[in-house]
Amino acid sequence: MILVALTLLAAAQAAQSPRGFIEQVYSGYRQDGFNPLADPKLYFSPELTAAIAKDSSGGEVGYLDGDPLCDCQDYDRLAAKVVTILRPSAKAATAHVHVDLGQHEGRDLELRLIMTPSGWRISMCSAPITGAFCAHFKAQTPGVEQDQPSIALTTVSKGA
Repeated sequence: MILVALTLLAAAQAAQSPRGFIEQVYSGYRQDGFNPLADPKLYFSPELTAAIAKDSSGGEVGYLDGDPLCDCQDYDRLAAKVVTILRPSAKAATAHVHVDLGQHEGRDLELRLIMTPSGWRISMCSAPITGAFCAHFKAQTPGVEQDQPSIALTTVSKGA
């Protein structure tokens, strides 16, 4: 009985919609100390997960020294709202998310998603401050293969 329930739960997570995945990701910020980089395979594509692991190896601060899902390092509180979801294919989606960091500070981000065997994962993040952050990060981490499908990179500006 428990095995059946776990199997159904795993299938439901893999079949989750892009919106549901993004809402689940940002719900983690309700917990003190939430950091998507602590277990990146739960949130990021295999390519980004490999780049994050490679960047953080060696005990030094690497290229990645902030949270790409809020385009920030520190915040008073974080609340996110999915503004739009575009789904050009069954295995790709683009989420436009507004992140409120408190103290009248917010960001509009674009997250590109791909479907993996583990479900939806973030393959690219764009924000006003860092631009196509994940793309630049991956470019700075040689030896990491590209995720499929390949998607053009863009930067989201406020009001777009």
